Amino acid sequence: MQPSNVRVGITSSPVSTTLIAVNVVIFAAVTLDAPLVELLSLPPDWESVMAQPWTLLTVFFTSEAVVHIAVAVLAIGLFGPRFERLAGPVHVLAVYLLAGLAGSLALVSVAAATGFDEPSVGASAAFLGLVGALAASPRSAWWDRLPLDKAVIVVVTIQVAAPVMGIGDWFSSAAHMAGLAVGVGYGYLLRSRAVAELPDASTSNR
Repeated sequence: MQPSNVRVGITSSPVSTTLIAVNVVIFAAVTLDAPLVELLSLPPDWESVMAQPWTLLTVFFTSEAVVHIAVAVLAIGLFGPRFERLAGPVHVLAVYLLAGLAGSLALVSVAAATGFDEPSVGASAAFLGLVGALAASPRSAWWDRLPLDKAVIVVVTIQVAAPVMGIGDWFSSAAHMAGLAVGVGYGYLLRSRAVAELPDASTSNR
């Protein structure tokens, strides 16, 4: 990719670029200073969360494994700029934060109810919110032809089926589903608002 294209990409999607940068910087920080993970990861019980409330947010900016940060950067880089061009930077930030927070609340709720006792990190719930929001949002004609709605159905099916097949766990799946649901709901709100703002056909034909 040419430097000019990189500059254009950053300029046209500043929030998505910032989200990627923050995730990468925090990954580098926890790689260099392992104890930092304890400060940023989400505890599995409400008492600990109340003692470290910032972890409800820092959890979805924090990755420990290379594969996790790679997936986060790829997902945000793929879906974030497209949603940002469609809905605007404020909505990208809102979806990422709301979906991530929903994932955090779901994760702690399930962990507390089942006795799961391991802290968590990962941006999956937040970036799945971007996927859901983009799939449900009003889109231009060329974008409507892409099967994003079907992709969301596939993601949901995998999330539900994975723990049954012994892949992953119910805790991460609960967070992923919560983030995805928030994103889809946000996208449909944008779609409803867009439809409501369309000129009335009977009025426009007068």
